[in-house]
Amino acid sequence: MAKVLDAPSHSLREFRILPGYTPPDGNALNVNLTTRLCRHGDGFLELHCPFLSAAMQAVTGVDMAIAIAQLGGIGILPVSQTIEDQADKIGRVKRFKAGFQTSLTTLSPRHTIANAIQIIEETGYSTFPVTDSGDFHGKLLGVITDKDFDVRRDHACTVEERMRTDVNHGVNIQDLKEANQLMIKFGRGFLPIVNDGGQLISAVFKKDLDKHLQHPNESIDVKKRLLVGAAVSTHPEDRERVQCLVEQEADVIVIDASDGHTHYQRQMIEWIKGNYDVPVMGGNVVTAQAFEFLVDAGVDAVKVGMGIGSGCTTQEVKATGRGQGSTLLDIPPSRDRHADKTGAYIPIAADGGISGPADMSVALALGADTLMMGNFFARYTESAGNLMRNAAGEIVKEYWMEGSAKARNHRRYSQLKNLFFEEGITGFVPHLGSIFEKLPVVLQILRSTIATAGCRSIDELHTQAVLEKQSPTALRDSDIHDMVPANIDQQIL
Repeated sequence: MAKVLDAPSHSLREFRILPGYTPPDGNALNVNLTTRLCRHGDGFLELHCPFLSAAMQAVTGVDMAIAIAQLGGIGILPVSQTIEDQADKIGRVKRFKAGFQTSLTTLSPRHTIANAIQIIEETGYSTFPVTDSGDFHGKLLGVITDKDFDVRRDHACTVEERMRTDVNHGVNIQDLKEANQLMIKFGRGFLPIVNDGGQLISAVFKKDLDKHLQHPNESIDVKKRLLVGAAVSTHPEDRERVQCLVEQEADVIVIDASDGHTHYQRQMIEWIKGNYDVPVMGGNVVTAQAFEFLVDAGVDAVKVGMGIGSGCTTQEVKATGRGQGSTLLDIPPSRDRHADKTGAYIPIAADGGISGPADMSVALALGADTLMMGNFFARYTESAGNLMRNAAGEIVKEYWMEGSAKARNHRRYSQLKNLFFEEGITGFVPHLGSIFEKLPVVLQILRSTIATAGCRSIDELHTQAVLEKQSPTALRDSDIHDMVPANIDQQIL
């Protein structure tokens, strides 16, 4: 007969973190939220906050990927789009704030002002280096901006007739601080940088430096560009997708599959690792055995969770899945044993069952290194879902599962197109405003929780936190009870 486990499956909401000793300097301001996303080379790709925006059509587009990276996390662009669209979005995130930009739109002297106006209207860019060839790495001849010509009369003029040739520039500069000092000295907001031969090699904008100062914990690569990840399926045709994503310099490839304990996932992982030097996150899995399977396949991180998303119906439809609490009780010990035995630490991303700061804290305390969330991020202005008004007149964001009929992401669920069935719903979530206004508060709650546990980092939380399973009565007591919340419109009589 089938094997039946005696212990029930547990959700994150059944656990509470017991307070630990807080030393004099153990306040929330001293808590470090830096964490490991995945293995990378001889070390790790790290985030300054433990958040991944989910690889879902309703969640992560360019705006969300940029915003979450600026705040210290990383966005994962979904696979449910053309290869060209996904690769283009990777490029747009990488170009958003580059520090040293290496792929600006560049004009030649032979272009017309009409050409420049068209580019301004299409891209919003207003400053263009001018090179002899019109290519970015050509010889720098000058600079033209939207202030150097009259949009009404100069259409037929060439760029050469209107560009400025007295261009202040840097030579072989690789340090942002040095570039900033030169811009201050020249009184300019734009600094082209050339090599000894006068060829343009990069450019720096003051606005990019200002943005960096506003977001000191942003997630950036070695070239000072925002981190961004991309999802792929296990299907062989996605090998072309992987190639394009790597060419666009995606920082991590995430295998988008509802069940990661499969021959097909192993095949895709081994193919990617055998052909490209890019980190791979495998998943999703819910058992230690499946975690070890992916580690043996060569993954650099593992995503865990099944059937527990807010709109996911996998457990109701197929009776497969597991509570996220039980998953994290099972898998992190296996990760730690593997690290002790081999010296190789494989980070874990908890995906699903996380609706707010309390769930986040418990998931991290149980051993997750990072947290992937869909519903949580779908509520913000920057999410990819449409902003709408419901029948009650409330502002909401459209949100749908990748297993829904709207998404029809049959590849993620290993389904046939002509026999597709739903494993998720389509609906709405409240609109909470901008992520830049709300997420810093959530991060401060996390810091406060970690400090109360007597810890100063996520790594310390993994090893020092003490958690307790709660009875139904204890859970009821932990919620609002025996009173009615006050309404601000009520008056004292």
